[in-house]
Amino acid sequence: MALISLGMYMAKSVWALSYAAASFVTMVLAWVAITGAATRYRKINIILCILSNHLSELPLTIMCMDACFYTWLTLTGTFQESLLVRFFYYTNIITAIGLLYLFKRSLDVQEQAQKFLDQLSKEAKDWVELPGMSSPQFWQQLLNPFHWPRDCTVYPNIPYWTQKELLNAQKADGNSSMADMSLDIYRPYSVHGGDDRPVLFYMHGGGWTSGSKEFVGPLLTEMIFHEWIVVSVDYRLNSKAGYPTQLIDCKRALRWVKDEIRTFGGDPNNIIAAGDSAGGHMAAMMALTANQPEYQPEFENVDTTVQGCLGLSAVVNLVDLENYSHHDARGRFIKDVAKREGSAESAENLKFLIEHSPRFRIKPTGVPFMLVHGDTDTLTPVQNTRDFVNEFRKSCTAPIAYLEVLGGHHCFHLISSPRSWYSVIAAAQWLNHYFDGSQVRSSLKDSRKKMEVHEIVEWGWTI
Repeated sequence: MALISLGMYMAKSVWALSYAAASFVTMVLAWVAITGAATRYRKINIILCILSNHLSELPLTIMCMDACFYTWLTLTGTFQESLLVRFFYYTNIITAIGLLYLFKRSLDVQEQAQKFLDQLSKEAKDWVELPGMSSPQFWQQLLNPFHWPRDCTVYPNIPYWTQKELLNAQKADGNSSMADMSLDIYRPYSVHGGDDRPVLFYMHGGGWTSGSKEFVGPLLTEMIFHEWIVVSVDYRLNSKAGYPTQLIDCKRALRWVKDEIRTFGGDPNNIIAAGDSAGGHMAAMMALTANQPEYQPEFENVDTTVQGCLGLSAVVNLVDLENYSHHDARGRFIKDVAKREGSAESAENLKFLIEHSPRFRIKPTGVPFMLVHGDTDTLTPVQNTRDFVNEFRKSCTAPIAYLEVLGGHHCFHLISSPRSWYSVIAAAQWLNHYFDGSQVRSSLKDSRKKMEVHEIVEWGWTI
């Protein structure tokens, strides 16, 4: 009997300490999520960003978990017996207020996105109303935070290398490069070969050194719903040569897509480069460096133009002389990503950073851009994106759309929440407006419809 009592005492002590630790961490992360606080250390910022991002996008889930934990402690008598538990119970009330504020701020993005859509509708002659809390679709999204593609056929792990490129990659980086240089294709059931549907060419983030094409966020599922062909691309993450190997690999993948995508129902002349974080950087670079031979060695004659660019939390300025990032982002890119010698402040390396910063690649003519960025992003400073948008509007005749999302942390759009959902719908409508006119051509014959896809896209460039 004594052993049972001792066991129960020890169990309650563990539960009490676990509750206290969880409550303290949640309180700190709620503060970080609200304020967007950052440190001078990138690794710490990454950890805080990931955790606070989940808290910011899933506050009601966190509150439900806390309520379940508290109920268990009450049923076992731990709440009544532990002063520590009772103390953190009251601190959790304060934390709950913060979580409710985070949820409200997420809901406020509906108004932001609706204004964006209202402005877009002036050009598109089509009005979209975002669903609110009274919509069953809203709660369906909210209760299922991680969405995966449905109603589509997946063609995984398609290699995009040539035999010579594979041999060179294996020699330089090992056999793993074979798997790294591959892509997945998502084809909606309603789309068939030769349908000439728009193509979303998506590159994942991960700081150029991590991540996977297999993680498909809400944007990709939304575009599959709109009957787009989605291509999710992998690239070498740990090449000994360093960056721009990643960019060159993505251009190799684009070469393959242009040759083969019509078989899957996609239009090789209607490809939009998109990506998040580092993937957003490469999407912008692809749009701004098309057909430049230094980025497509031994396939210099291949047309690598894309028709548009969509960047989510994209890196647009590697130089960041203003140090908006609060940590040594330049040094990390030069040393760990590009694997170059010397200081990031050296003239040679600064020149390299400028050459690979979309901010300094803007041309008088180009393709339509859209950027989506959270205003509390601690890894990719939002101010750099604001500067890019301002410079683009001054220097380029192509249209650019910018949606700055209230309370959005880095890559908030990878979790299905009200904030990400509204942002994704806005991005999807922008993509459909510029690159897919199928709704207004639905009464035409198929042959005429395919012909006008290209005409609509060309008109979109001049809007």
